[in-house]
Amino acid sequence: MTVVPLDPASPASHAVGIDFDQTLVAHDDGWQDGRIYGKPIPGAIESLRALKQVRSVFVMTARPRRFHPAVAGWLREHSGLEALVDEDPERAYWQGDCLLVTNKKLGAAVYIDDRAVRFTGDWDAALAQVRHAIGLPAAPVPHRC
Repeated sequence: MTVVPLDPASPASHAVGIDFDQTLVAHDDGWQDGRIYGKPIPGAIESLRALKQVRSVFVMTARPRRFHPAVAGWLREHSGLEALVDEDPERAYWQGDCLLVTNKKLGAAVYIDDRAVRFTGDWDAALAQVRHAIGLPAAPVPHRC
């Protein structure tokens, strides 16, 4: 894995991005019309606090914006940390003291997400992982000219 040290000249190096659903909060009973009913995934809150001590942290969610205040409320309730809903449509980076809830993929040193495929520079390997993740059979590797 690439090491991304804190660099004053790189705003992206100042933050860690964490997915919300199935990464911080468990939803064992499905979507439930967007209601946030789950408990923290074991270790999630302790890890969130530990990361917050060394970097800015933003929490990403694909939920519609109308759910973002509820996500921020869940974070405050379970972590004891202040959480802010992203209201800046131009934001590209986060360097704040509280948690930011956003639906944007901001610049970050690293992302934590339950559905991620790590890209290592090998598209054949990445495509094989994606095909497996979406339930497709392995495909033959195309020959290159």
